[in-house]
Amino acid sequence: MSSLLLPRSVTAFVAAAAVAVPVAGCGAGGSSAGGDPGADPAAFVPASAPAYVEAQIRPDGALAAGARTVAGKLLRTGDPGGKIVDLLENRLKDSGATYAEDVAPWLGSRAGIAVTGVRDGSTPDLVAAIVSKDDDAAGKFVDGLKGTQARKYRDVGYRFEADGDLAAAVVDHVVLIGTERGFKSAIDARSGDRLAGAGNFKEARATVGTDGLGFLYADPARIFDLALGAVPKGTGGAGGAQASQALKGLLAGSGIRSVAASLDVAADAVRVDAAVIGMKTTTGAGDGPGAAAAVPAGSWLSLGVGDVGGTVERALAQFGTSGGSGATGGLDPAALLQGLQGGLGVDVQKDFLSWMGDAALFVRGTTMDELGGALVVQSKDAAKSKAAITTIRRLLQTFGARPKPLTGVSGAEGLTLPAGGKAGAIQIAAKGDRFVIAYGPDALKDALAGGAALGDSAPFKTAAGLLEGAKPSLFLDTPQVVKLLGARAPSRPGFAKAKPALEAFGPAAAAVSSSGDVTRLKVAVQVP
Repeated sequence: MSSLLLPRSVTAFVAAAAVAVPVAGCGAGGSSAGGDPGADPAAFVPASAPAYVEAQIRPDGALAAGARTVAGKLLRTGDPGGKIVDLLENRLKDSGATYAEDVAPWLGSRAGIAVTGVRDGSTPDLVAAIVSKDDDAAGKFVDGLKGTQARKYRDVGYRFEADGDLAAAVVDHVVLIGTERGFKSAIDARSGDRLAGAGNFKEARATVGTDGLGFLYADPARIFDLALGAVPKGTGGAGGAQASQALKGLLAGSGIRSVAASLDVAADAVRVDAAVIGMKTTTGAGDGPGAAAAVPAGSWLSLGVGDVGGTVERALAQFGTSGGSGATGGLDPAALLQGLQGGLGVDVQKDFLSWMGDAALFVRGTTMDELGGALVVQSKDAAKSKAAITTIRRLLQTFGARPKPLTGVSGAEGLTLPAGGKAGAIQIAAKGDRFVIAYGPDALKDALAGGAALGDSAPFKTAAGLLEGAKPSLFLDTPQVVKLLGARAPSRPGFAKAKPALEAFGPAAAAVSSSGDVTRLKVAVQVP
């Protein structure tokens, strides 16, 4: 019994069930024997839970079909449901139960699992709430678990397995299963504050929706307090306490109330819609997606950021007023910048941030000899970005480096810095409205040339199309990355095992947007 019901096994069981049933094609089942497939798992979780994950176990229609199709592609099998059910059977083996006879008859529409606390410095308390569509069958499953004894808490009788610290019971059409402390917190929630009724949780659900295959909710402040409480007192000394206080002040000053995400699956794609709720945005009016699309064609990674200078300035200002500095013992951005100016003669705002506009990072190459890329920053003031080369050269010399003049690039001010690898050097150059830091074969030349753009390539257009109207600021050509990994470590067991699944993915993209105090992240990857 203990091999099934350790805390991590509870997580594995819920996750496997969430995948197995939809891909097995079971569909949504009706209730019987007093079951309720519409019950809300979050109603059995205390409102204080810092993290919660939920899955639709019996979706129907396009969502169920998409889950089966994608699972088949990833597992390279025509019967993905059967393969995953076999894994579930292995998890249940030592408990004396089987999936088909003892679990499937009662397994309902949704399941959720929550972290309710941390004890002994590192052991999490968990509780899973799995909706039952047949309470009689669910009760037989719980009562038949090997190695358990009967206990009672409040008015609820439950089974307890001491070696695995696991409690289980059927309560109001839900199978509750978890560590004993986590289980008891769920029982307490019946007559107290429930996560399903908490304002931040309801806001998170409304923001990203719960119509997909999965849903995640996290309260960053509670997670931080939980992690801080798990650290033994005195660890890290005064410096560690100051750093923790500074981080806590920064988190509080950010305004973040919650983080949420939903998972959706289609026949040819997997999508995640995530949101950070309450965060004070620092992004400017630049064009990050435009910068990401403008990098050289053939890149397998592109990341665009709009108005880098303005974004950094706003972030520093927010940090300075968030409680993460000054009296809290943290780092004071203003003092740091003044120190750099006094000690090194560098005015970060004037010498760098003032001229920095949109920026993009690109990486390319599918062998180690071809690997390279560059950071490309659009300059708002060509004279200032050109003068920055002189400042950088002086700083490098101050720290003992010996940069050499840049050669072979007409009209550019720049330098080269010796580095390892066949590319031989890092090149830094300013030319016109572009400032580039490059490494690898022809990376600098292509970054300055303005030739064929990644945004016009078929992989980029495919990935962008998966975002349903949002413009990507991040692009990843997964097949090229897999090819590079194969060239780097072709015989490593871990890669060889993962390669078939990795090869099932096509290009991926992500888009970021802000509205009010909600920052959204949409991620999608093709599964062709």
